[in-house]
Amino acid sequence: MESKPLQLSFLILVTAILLFIAAWMPLNKHYVFIDNKTGNIAAHLPVNARDFQIEYTHSIHLSEVIESYKVLPDNNLRMVELEYEDFNIGMPSNAGEGETFVEKDGKYFITGMKRELPDFRIFIGDIDAGLSFKNNGRKYDLKKTLTRGESYTFKVQRLSLIQQLRGVNIDEQ
Repeated sequence: MESKPLQLSFLILVTAILLFIAAWMPLNKHYVFIDNKTGNIAAHLPVNARDFQIEYTHSIHLSEVIESYKVLPDNNLRMVELEYEDFNIGMPSNAGEGETFVEKDGKYFITGMKRELPDFRIFIGDIDAGLSFKNNGRKYDLKKTLTRGESYTFKVQRLSLIQQLRGVNIDEQ
């Protein structure tokens, strides 16, 4: 008779250990915005498509810019295309080596880009100009999710259930 309480205690202990490990073990890949002041996860979104875009209004010439990226198997990011409307300050006037420059319908495109980086910084300007994250057919307004006037590090990383609870899930905004 004493073996049943012992078996129940053992089962409860094993279940508790498994739940603890599951809560703290990084599982699924997420797009992550990390607050540069605190180092905390400010926002995240599950990686359900390996291609994404950052779309913004250029702060000087106020035209739309679209940066297209691909997530690589090692979680690094590859910039694959740049679309813009003006050659003004801060925008390239031609393609780099191995890239293609195209002008079409009043817009400029640089394609064939293979610029790889582990992460990048993004500043959420305190002006009324567009800044969006586009992924899997959806567009997310970063100025509604992140704090204006602050900078964030954007990267792809695996998050545990506990880490997912700490930041805002952009998909639920």
